[in-house]
Amino acid sequence: MSFSITYKPLCSVNFYHRYFLDDGLTAFDATNALKNEQLQKYDFREFMKLIPSEETLGKLNGHKVAFKVHPSGFHLYVSSTETAPNTYAPVIPLAQDLKLTFLMYIKDGIFENYSTVGANPTIPYFFSNKKPFTEGGSFRYIDLETTTHDLEDFEIVADTYTELQKKLTGAELIGLFGILQLEMAGDDTTGIDGNTRNVLHTDGTLQSNPNTYKIQFKNRNTIWNYIDPTDQSLIHSSDPTELPLVKNGIVGYSFNSAERPSAQPDRLVFEKDGGGNIIKTISEIFIN
Repeated sequence: MSFSITYKPLCSVNFYHRYFLDDGLTAFDATNALKNEQLQKYDFREFMKLIPSEETLGKLNGHKVAFKVHPSGFHLYVSSTETAPNTYAPVIPLAQDLKLTFLMYIKDGIFENYSTVGANPTIPYFFSNKKPFTEGGSFRYIDLETTTHDLEDFEIVADTYTELQKKLTGAELIGLFGILQLEMAGDDTTGIDGNTRNVLHTDGTLQSNPNTYKIQFKNRNTIWNYIDPTDQSLIHSSDPTELPLVKNGIVGYSFNSAERPSAQPDRLVFEKDGGGNIIKTISEIFIN
């Protein structure tokens, strides 16, 4: 058998935000056709910066793994050789416990206005196919393209973050929003939702259909208050109905027999109770 070396897909990760992707009130992934259409005008780098950790960058270079960013996320390709018909293995073997870590930073100043999570969590969110030893039974494994969980489900305890920090530099920790870490073997998650989340087969060969992992952000819903710009008086409020903020499409809303403009994320007001807790999030819309 002749051996040829080529770069083969190792895995992929997508980052979706419904504020940018939904078509008005219609979820972007309601149909495959709509999803493909919405992704044509999407680029996650509009709100987020993603980089490999310094340690991971060395691993990528040392194992001949190519990191390729695209508008929806990134692909990993590895220099591989065919070891049997239609069976490929990395030229430089990837150990089963090899971990690749990628760091997420929010770069849009109004990200929190259209998202359900803050831009600077006290403990970064953690997305992985391997449960840290410091985590309990509630640990949430990273989503696949076919599963979806709220971002808040990916919170970790302080002890886990303490362990993760040991592999990161001081500069990498500044403004860190999330940590994405993939282990070549990962945990057996078939008993959880019927899906595997490993990157490689246990014999070190590549999967014929590599996993695509997913991190999905939800868009914020707000009460829409229509304001008279001349005297700042309230003309109409959607309260108690909350409506979604979206960049594309139309979220129809009308009163007094007239269609009204949709809210934008650049003007929010937070109504709080006596303890400082937010009880209402209001979008102000100025109309004549």
